[in-house]
Amino acid sequence: MEKSQFAEQLDEIQTALVPFFKGDGFKKRGRTYNRPSADNLISVINFQMGAFDPPGTTYIPGIRENFYGLFTINLGIFVPEVYAVQSGGEAKNFVQEYHCHIRARLGMLGPKRQNIWWKANCSQELIDDLQKRLEMDALPFLQHFESREAIIRDWPDYYDKNKIGPSTPNIVLAVILANRGRKDEARTFLEKQIKETQHTGHKEYVRSLAKSLGLEEFSV
Repeated sequence: MEKSQFAEQLDEIQTALVPFFKGDGFKKRGRTYNRPSADNLISVINFQMGAFDPPGTTYIPGIRENFYGLFTINLGIFVPEVYAVQSGGEAKNFVQEYHCHIRARLGMLGPKRQNIWWKANCSQELIDDLQKRLEMDALPFLQHFESREAIIRDWPDYYDKNKIGPSTPNIVLAVILANRGRKDEARTFLEKQIKETQHTGHKEYVRSLAKSLGLEEFSV
């Protein structure tokens, strides 16, 4: 499959899913979709194309796979105040999935809990499968975490149980809590983060973060 053909096939797949995304209030930019929540968070869905490796690349099953011609779907929840603290800047007008603070792959939310890369071939069977997964797995996940209280209440246990994506739940919760005036709770999460890491540089980062949030110094 030529590179342009790969992109064209994925364009067709996204076009076929327009009714789904419009019906659920998502706005599109390229391969990414955004939807604001009532709590001023952003739900994100992203179509990720498999990388085009240079000629001569050696592939090793289970170690280095050939994902060219395949795509996967990433999900995320963007929390503006966490982004502001970690990046030192304002929230973006349109959010990319890699800016999100709660992240998951669509396949990992399904009953088999496995990462899925689909072949970019716009068949009705594929469209039906994607729409079903988006409706049954993606939307419930995103809707569940579209409020800060839900993140505070459920994200740590959900993450510990499922390990579904890159995240630092302790830091995310600490920033949210500190911004809501719940500084003792925020401090507890950052203390936990320090205890859980062996990386000296990361410990110093957490201490610096605590200072920027107006929290007392740690004894750990």
